[in-house]
Amino acid sequence: MQPHGRIWQELTWSWAYSTGHPTSDQRLEAAAKTAWPYALLCAWTYLNDHAAAHDLMDHAVQNANDYLGRHSDCPDKKLAWRIKGVIKRRARQQSAKRSREIQYGSLLDLERVYVGQSEAEQRVYANELFARLSPFAQSIVEWRWLGYSWRKIAEHLDMEHTAVRRAYFREVESLRHALSQPGALSR
Repeated sequence: MQPHGRIWQELTWSWAYSTGHPTSDQRLEAAAKTAWPYALLCAWTYLNDHAAAHDLMDHAVQNANDYLGRHSDCPDKKLAWRIKGVIKRRARQQSAKRSREIQYGSLLDLERVYVGQSEAEQRVYANELFARLSPFAQSIVEWRWLGYSWRKIAEHLDMEHTAVRRAYFREVESLRHALSQPGALSR
């Protein structure tokens, strides 16, 4: 598929699936162009993330490519509606996964240790706590601070999201316990 017009500036080359027939490829390209604004809308509405539109579209075009391989005589409108339906379904699935995740993390778990101190003292204390964490836990704190979900972090680390979360909280809890002992900061 050749990029045409302003709208294709935003599209990625991973959408260039080939059915092996130029006519089918053109139909798939036209349906993808038609569905792109809808992918942006669903990404923002369900996931609060415009960048997720590319992932939604990748999934939908792959699905439509498979469908087109099985039903080469389907009407163009039906192909576009199929892409839109897959986009909406995938966005809802991802939104449901995000809503089931525990939305706490980073240094909020250590809040009990430094409640009642001034903001400047809290920043100094948080920096010291951050420095005592392992590089693994520090990277997780940074990703959580940037708004990444446990699942996205786990994908980046090629691990299961529950294992990442468990390892992180285990380390934070042991650090919190160690620091709650009298004289722990002077060590």
